[in-house]
Amino acid sequence: MKIETSEYFKKPDKGTVLVTGAIFLWVFIVNFSCISFIFPVFDKFLTASGKFFPNVYNSYSTPTWPMFFVTILYFIMGNNPKKSLEIFCGGLFGFLMTLLLFWATWQLMGQSAVFRGEPGLLEFKYAFIPVIFVILGLIIMGGTVCPLIFNNAAFTYLIAGSISIGKFYYTPNGIELYTREIGNNVLVFLIGGGIFLAGCIVIQKLLIQWLTAQAMKAAAQAGAK
Repeated sequence: MKIETSEYFKKPDKGTVLVTGAIFLWVFIVNFSCISFIFPVFDKFLTASGKFFPNVYNSYSTPTWPMFFVTILYFIMGNNPKKSLEIFCGGLFGFLMTLLLFWATWQLMGQSAVFRGEPGLLEFKYAFIPVIFVILGLIIMGGTVCPLIFNNAAFTYLIAGSISIGKFYYTPNGIELYTREIGNNVLVFLIGGGIFLAGCIVIQKLLIQWLTAQAMKAAAQAGAK
């Protein structure tokens, strides 16, 4: 059966399969290592040093998703190393917008007053909707002006970073706690994501160089016949 190339389906060449497969193995190895060995040891260290790293549960669990999302975005952006700066700049902006989302919604809800025993201002949904409307509009419309910051990475980290936001809204020191969580996420994003992405780029570059050399060698041998 002959595989036809079309708009929706294409037959990959061996080089593409090799490069993509090697990057996949790298991603899997780093994922497995972090989840099974590196992060658990790191968590125990931070938990033992809890007075320096306090959080909601008085124990620490390193967030893994900030670094994993880096490779997802890298694949989405076509395995293009030139998009690396967009991923990190957009991701940092997304985290910043998540913090702004929490702070602004908190203020509209009047949570500070509630914890003082005074009436609140708005219910959560009525406070959240106008804030997220402004932030999403900023990211979407800003992409037409400065895609380095206003891009898919910013949107991704805004959404992912907001998932755990609810548990902090009704905590008296919620802003402080959520700021710490965002700080932890940013560190994992920059350090872990940087290692993740650097490995992907190096593997891709070395394999492409090797494949190019093999192709040139084959062409030279064919021309000599």
